[in-house]
Amino acid sequence: MPRSNSIAWRLALAFAAVCALVLGVVGVFLYRSLAEEIAYRDDLSLLGRLEQVRALLQDSDSLDALQARPRLYQNMLGNQESLLQVLRADGSTVIDINPRQLSLPRLSPMPLGQPPSRGDVRLWSGAAPGDAPMALVAGQARGPKGEDLIVVAGKVLSEREQMLARYRLRLYLAVGMGALLAFSLGLLLLRRGLQPLRQLSESVRQIDLRSLDRRLLSGGIPAEFHEPVQALNAMLARLEASFERLSQFSADLAHEIRTPLHNLLGSNGLALSQPRSAAEYQEVLASNMEEFERLTRMAQNLLFLARAEQADAVLEPQVLSLAGVGAQLCDYFEALADDRAIRLQNDFSGELLADQQLLQRALGNLLANAVRHADTQSLIQLRRRDESGWCWLQVHNQGPGIAPEHLPRLFDRFYRVDPSRAEPGDSGGLGLAIVRSIMLLHGGQVRVASDDRGTVFELGFPLL
Repeated sequence: MPRSNSIAWRLALAFAAVCALVLGVVGVFLYRSLAEEIAYRDDLSLLGRLEQVRALLQDSDSLDALQARPRLYQNMLGNQESLLQVLRADGSTVIDINPRQLSLPRLSPMPLGQPPSRGDVRLWSGAAPGDAPMALVAGQARGPKGEDLIVVAGKVLSEREQMLARYRLRLYLAVGMGALLAFSLGLLLLRRGLQPLRQLSESVRQIDLRSLDRRLLSGGIPAEFHEPVQALNAMLARLEASFERLSQFSADLAHEIRTPLHNLLGSNGLALSQPRSAAEYQEVLASNMEEFERLTRMAQNLLFLARAEQADAVLEPQVLSLAGVGAQLCDYFEALADDRAIRLQNDFSGELLADQQLLQRALGNLLANAVRHADTQSLIQLRRRDESGWCWLQVHNQGPGIAPEHLPRLFDRFYRVDPSRAEPGDSGGLGLAIVRSIMLLHGGQVRVASDDRGTVFELGFPLL
């Protein structure tokens, strides 16, 4: 599997990114806190040094005595990073401790009586590019004899900048190592966590057409996988049921086709076994035509079922007058009913939103069955009944009842209550299957009830 499509890799990268972001935010906070703390301490040190030099100047005997002891100030400053200047009012130098001989800017000194604060500390980046930055503070002072003096205390910040640079480098390394560690551990943990998914895939891979009855076990797997396992088991159950129906359909189709083909082979073989008269050959041809018509009807019905079960099957619903639909059907089947002295009664009423051709075909199949199986000199009724948001169209005939064990399978393909009673004009066991497919296209229902007084088929349409 390409790494770009791996869930484990993508999640591990996400973990690493989140870890780097968190470590980066924490690192920036720590870095700023450290820089602020160092600056705070340096500023306080400069202000303290300014006050210390002010006191020293005021308590000394003379400026000459102070100038004679430069090492005292160097020891007081303590390192090569510190600066100290004491200037007279005319700008001449009294004391100049500047180990690096850096040029200093002219600063406005704070008044003598003003308490020093961090706001008086000035940052200077140097007179020339590449010079080290400095922190400086200047203040007025009094000499031993009341002279006006200016004290400048400073510190070169190169050491501070170097320390902060080393700290930044450590932060970068810590963020990088933390992200790498988060990625590695995350990838390891995710791969271990996805192990049940690989086991589940292996279990699914072992299921084939010969083992559709197997189900995936939900025990011992993470709770997050329970729902997918249940969905897969439900899918396997549907596949098993569909495959069983397909196998049964194939067997039934082979049986239905075998009968007319056997009849054709038998009648033609018998006719060719010896010379026949023209009338006998015509009789054989007529018998062949009946079998061919039976096969043609079967093919047409199967084609209709296949089209009706397609997901993109399109209905053309329109508002229909049920009385008119019933009248057309009664007129069409009137001759067939008259042959058996059966009376057709149309009690349909009102309107219905449905596809006209499909509705006529569904009702026509039911009416053809009703006429075929009704008692002679009986009544077949077409009725409508509305119930709980449904419109039920009923076809009721008077005749022998259907045994209860046959009712659930009446709408299966090729199913016949009595296979031996196949007639030349029947639908080959597909008529009621077509009715059910038409009702499913309409989002409706079909049901049947039968007793010794007759049988009623009902088509249920949802009322909008």
